[in-house]
Amino acid sequence: MKRHSLILLFFFACTVKSLAQDNPAKVSVNVSTGFTRQNLSWSIAGNLAGKSPNIYSELQWEKVGGQSLSSAVVWNFADRFLVAADYSHVFLSSGAVTDKDYSGDNRSNMVYNQRFNADKGHASAWSLGAGYQLVQTPKMRLNAFSGYRVNAQSLFILDRTGNFANLNSTYSTKWKGPFVKATADYKIAAKLFLSAALSYNQVNYNAVSDWNLIPTFQHPVSYRHTAKGFGLDGELGLKYTFSKHVAIQAAAGYFSWKTGNGIDELFLENGQTEKTQLNKVERTGFQTTAGLLFSF
Repeated sequence: MKRHSLILLFFFACTVKSLAQDNPAKVSVNVSTGFTRQNLSWSIAGNLAGKSPNIYSELQWEKVGGQSLSSAVVWNFADRFLVAADYSHVFLSSGAVTDKDYSGDNRSNMVYNQRFNADKGHASAWSLGAGYQLVQTPKMRLNAFSGYRVNAQSLFILDRTGNFANLNSTYSTKWKGPFVKATADYKIAAKLFLSAALSYNQVNYNAVSDWNLIPTFQHPVSYRHTAKGFGLDGELGLKYTFSKHVAIQAAAGYFSWKTGNGIDELFLENGQTEKTQLNKVERTGFQTTAGLLFSF
């Protein structure tokens, strides 16, 4: 992972140099690495009415985490108008998942309960947006953005004990839709700034899964989830400026994304499909990052 970090830092340092020559004092580029940990859970009911029982099956991925690499570019292209883009990738290397089934309402009469490994996979996110500098003083900067964001996860269900030979089931998600975001920097010392960011995302949720050990399901897509939801992201950090062009920064953030009721569509090997209510999907977690900020 260290090699990936060094390559990313070198690439963006070269990119910044090129951008700076064309757009002096107009471009900022942030490159960072860190750690991200998240939880994801979903449940389905026994039918489309949300009954028989109201929670029939439930999956919970817990403490799924790993190293993150991220980059962001903001271009002040005219007066106070901005264009921004960012990308992040998390290499998942830890975590567990539980699979539970019930025959009674409200998680009663449990008929299945297994815990598996989930120490594999990845998560990524990218966004593109436009913004405006609301406040720009020597003491404070406040920007507002809107745009489009996509978050994706590739999660696994694995067995390291050998009790379930060849278990390699997958659950791949996409949360995509428009967002609004505010960012702020406040000068608290000669070269030290407090930074903050808050964003709201309105999303369409789609997920596909391969339950690879169940012969009565189709493969590689055993079932599909669709729903609508929203997401909140918040972050606080510190920036220390070494010079006009270079700063070091560290930040910590929290995120919470969830959907309302949706549809679970199961694809059977005989060609038939079955639909039931997807109760909700929830994704929460935190991240810590540290990196460099280049401004030109």
